[in-house]
Amino acid sequence: MRLSMKLNYTNNTTFFSFILLFISILVMPCKTEGATFAVRISPPNFELKGRPGDVLRKIITIENADTAPGIYQVRTADWELNKQGGVIIHPPDKPLAASSCRPWTRIERRTFKLLPKRVKRYRFEVHIPGDAQDGESRFAVVISPAPETIDAMKFGSFNVPVAGAIAVVVYVIVGNAKPELEFKGVVKKKSNGKTSLIVNLHNWGNAHARPSGSVIAKDAGGRKAELLLSPFPIMPGETRGISLFADKEISGIENIEELIFPLYLKGLIEWDGGTYKVDTILE
Repeated sequence: MRLSMKLNYTNNTTFFSFILLFISILVMPCKTEGATFAVRISPPNFELKGRPGDVLRKIITIENADTAPGIYQVRTADWELNKQGGVIIHPPDKPLAASSCRPWTRIERRTFKLLPKRVKRYRFEVHIPGDAQDGESRFAVVISPAPETIDAMKFGSFNVPVAGAIAVVVYVIVGNAKPELEFKGVVKKKSNGKTSLIVNLHNWGNAHARPSGSVIAKDAGGRKAELLLSPFPIMPGETRGISLFADKEISGIENIEELIFPLYLKGLIEWDGGTYKVDTILE
């Protein structure tokens, strides 16, 4: 069914927030002066696929989890991942990112009111241009409280005005775009007195990869432990280190320090359209 309401183009969106991404169904009570911001939003992200000329229509479910009515404002924004894996929302004075498809997007409305414990199905669209090339574009739909009661929030090395807000990130994969990962080895890393194993992967493709899988580690004493690969996206053209971590129920150990080096590592890393068999020794 086509949308019958008037949709607002987001090219000239004014935006004043840096936002943290929560990889789960989100509940985020954010206190401002004289107000609270408590909403549940799902899903936390979208991974959309389409062809040039397609119109992609999706719905975000927003619930007012507070005991008072809430008035919310909605905007779009560009975003990127920092080296620590955090989502950084671009400020309004920054030009459109090369990966942005905000000019393709339309949102249902910029403000709305929601009674306590009520749910809204918030609609947005992505209009892929007919001449769009194969590749991946990205944007975020940002929900924050209104009126504009602004607190200061320090995020990493940035100190910007921010109201409590939640970002739903959206990937738009056009045509035959796909990731292509190259295995760059496993390294041992020590941080804060703890040892971790990092799998280095480079994405030569034109869409993000979200690798998954596990590796069996056999130590010098013959002990075996299954280590899991953290499910973390790797953007096109990016090399990123992904952690192998121990889970007590699956691995039989709680941390890597319980194993005696050198380790013989054998397993399988998978992503959309590809796999890599790990078979290496880590001294």
